[in-house]
Amino acid sequence: MFLGQANVSSLTFIKRLRVEQHIPFQIDWIVLAPGFRVLFEVKGHNGEIYFDAKANQLTRVREGTTESFTDPILQVDRQYANLRTFFIEQQIELLPTYRFAVFVNPKVILKLYDYPDYERVITGQSVPPFILEKLAKKHPTNLTETNNQSLSQFLIEHHCERLSPILERYHILWEDLKKGIPCPQCQRRPMIRERMRWQCLACGTRSTDAHYPILYALALLMQNRLTTILVQHFLHLESLEATRKLIKRAGYIKFGVRKAVYYSHPDLLIITKSKSGHKTIESGHKVSKSGHKRT
Repeated sequence: MFLGQANVSSLTFIKRLRVEQHIPFQIDWIVLAPGFRVLFEVKGHNGEIYFDAKANQLTRVREGTTESFTDPILQVDRQYANLRTFFIEQQIELLPTYRFAVFVNPKVILKLYDYPDYERVITGQSVPPFILEKLAKKHPTNLTETNNQSLSQFLIEHHCERLSPILERYHILWEDLKKGIPCPQCQRRPMIRERMRWQCLACGTRSTDAHYPILYALALLMQNRLTTILVQHFLHLESLEATRKLIKRAGYIKFGVRKAVYYSHPDLLIITKSKSGHKTIESGHKVSKSGHKRT
């Protein structure tokens, strides 16, 4: 990678840091130094790239085809604004912070005519000497190397992967999913619900907990938000009330009121702590909690 040549022990690099603050934001690369910081928005475009400052977009011309993209300088400035707010709220010391758009494809041709921020658009090979010769020499040390490493660890522990619905990610339609409870013995669907048990019409197998793995799989698919109507439809149940009891007995936690009610599996909850010290439980995936001292 283009940062690999900037081999300085006091520099720390974090790739694709994503923080879920008031507004979730992600930074392609962040460089932490004892006297300064750098944010990079990385682009792998090839072809001819034209920058339009008035429209806040760039245009790529390649093999006779023209495409438009968001201005990466606008993107990295927005990320910096979110990171700065996060640092202030976390009482982290602010240092001079530079923001650049980096084009790493050697076949790219950058057209920066009349672009006011042309100095902030650079190629991958120019990054190491720029950091070493200009920024590192320009800024005195404000933090110890230990504090800088502590900040890096703090940010890594606050990294949170984006939760994207699995069905959407893999372009799977809800209608394409196989509904009903599969028999644990012969795998035929669907089992029917009779007197608090599941009955397989094919082989005669009975089960009291055959719905557990299906509910858990549904929780994973639906970002840990199960509604009674969704479960009723998926399990081929006749009664909404019976569906509610089934979900509660399986140990799922109820959230919301009235039409906004949903149920979450306790093992898939995010546990966060507010400034007042109170714990907040949200549906989603687990994240680690930081215990590192802030710089």
